[in-house]
Amino acid sequence: MRAWGVLSLILALALAPLAEARRSPNDAAHLRDEAFEAAQWAMTSEAAEALARMSARFAQGDDAIAALAEEREALIARRDRLERQTEQVNQLEGPDRDQRRAEAATDYGRVLARLREIDAEIDTRFPAYGELTSPRALDVARTQALLNEDEGLLLVLVNRDAAYVWAVTREQVAWARAADLGEAEVTRVVARLRESLTAEASRGQPYIDPSQIQAGRGFDLFEAHRLYDRLIRPVEPALAGKTTLITVTTGALSTLPLSVLITEPPTAPDTSAAALAASPWLIDRYALASLPAVSSLEALRCHLAAPGRRHPGCGGGADGSARTATREPGPTLAAFGAPTLAGRVEPATRGSPGTDTVFTEEGGLADVERLRRLPALPGSRDELGALSARFPDALIRMGDAATERAVRFEDREALSRARYVVFSTHGLLAGEAAGLGEPGLVLTPPQEAGPTDDGYLAASEAAQLELSADFVVLSACNTAASDGRPGGQGLSGLARAFFYAGARSMLVSHWAVSDRATSRLITETFEAMDDGDFGGHARALQHAMREVRSNRAWAHPAYWAAFTLVGEAA
Repeated sequence: MRAWGVLSLILALALAPLAEARRSPNDAAHLRDEAFEAAQWAMTSEAAEALARMSARFAQGDDAIAALAEEREALIARRDRLERQTEQVNQLEGPDRDQRRAEAATDYGRVLARLREIDAEIDTRFPAYGELTSPRALDVARTQALLNEDEGLLLVLVNRDAAYVWAVTREQVAWARAADLGEAEVTRVVARLRESLTAEASRGQPYIDPSQIQAGRGFDLFEAHRLYDRLIRPVEPALAGKTTLITVTTGALSTLPLSVLITEPPTAPDTSAAALAASPWLIDRYALASLPAVSSLEALRCHLAAPGRRHPGCGGGADGSARTATREPGPTLAAFGAPTLAGRVEPATRGSPGTDTVFTEEGGLADVERLRRLPALPGSRDELGALSARFPDALIRMGDAATERAVRFEDREALSRARYVVFSTHGLLAGEAAGLGEPGLVLTPPQEAGPTDDGYLAASEAAQLELSADFVVLSACNTAASDGRPGGQGLSGLARAFFYAGARSMLVSHWAVSDRATSRLITETFEAMDDGDFGGHARALQHAMREVRSNRAWAHPAYWAAFTLVGEAA
């Protein structure tokens, strides 16, 4: 969005309360609707762009555009990697610095030149694709048409001075301004809440179960209620009678699952298991799902919908995507996890330090010995065993069979046809050192690392999979973001990669999750879907969170609230 557009948005939002007081109701509604669209332009994310590109590819229904789009995505990933490597090279000292800088510049120039060629070819041969590839703002009427009867949509834009909130249902629209929740304050509050939710944040150690959270680091019920009170309560009358809430948020707020917000004022700072179990959480009021952009609603329900499931609000046009329409029968579920690892089994989380602890060379392969030393995950094995019993036709790869080669090559065809896909393992965050690894998932390390299998499924490799899954579960740590920090852009990294690969909805985590509690959460989610709520992903997750919380030892939201459903709610 051009700078003047952002400025116009900020002015419109800042002046909106005065304008509403002076204008007629019709004028106020018009301003509210214009601001709703303008806010979307200011909130476009990488994950939303990935969904838009995938929906455009499917809408075209052409293998040629699919090949160009995949090459373009790979080139963009390489361009970004070269930019990070160039930054690192520029900081080096020594006689080979100039040569390495020249080599990086040459590679970078080749990538940009090929990107220009692809863009020109797409513009010439597939002009409609270019119109679809960039997320666009949906107006209020279009958004209302794409919502189901039981759904509401919550849009929250946080800028430097305040937070602006819209609630949209098929029947109503409401908005509010929280003057005390500008960007700095929201970042502070989210950091405070995440500090009491993340094992690493409270102890600084990589393999501490959330039960080890220090005394004095109890969950801040007052701040959790304040966010609800200032952001949701003012617009909640418009959500009356709705049971599912779809949320679109920005910045720090996108790194906090809204399920942890408290809907009633706490009477005391009591964070005992009994007090937490009795607290009224937002997840009790609504089944929650999130989207990277409001426009993702159109991408998912119109362009990526399976045959016969295109939303009535889409209007005319072909029903379903090219890939889903031609999908051959496959396993109901494909799952990979519980890799063979030599690390000591202990109260573990499904995560580890950043990728720079297992990558030692720019753009190189993972160190298989370092991967092998990660702790084994018995909860992951139990989880996949339960899924295997529930889905007799499932493709399950555990232990020695859970390899990167199986995912990318041997089982690629079956994986592409599965309705549900699960990865249950360790998730790694992008390391701090430029060029040393992408976020990804740990699989069973081979004896020797090679280009087809180094025991690590990186985000760029995941993006090259061809999925037609309704539901992808990344049952690992920190799979919702590339860096896991409260200030970063949410839903990037792995989530973006799997969206591009073809996922319609995903279950991703925001912090280091308990191995045992997560096993129960994922199992209960699929049980709820299988027991008459088939396809109701948000409702199934809501049920699973309640079941996990019913164990008093897991009453703390560190156990049950880490996962967010991103994408299609039903």
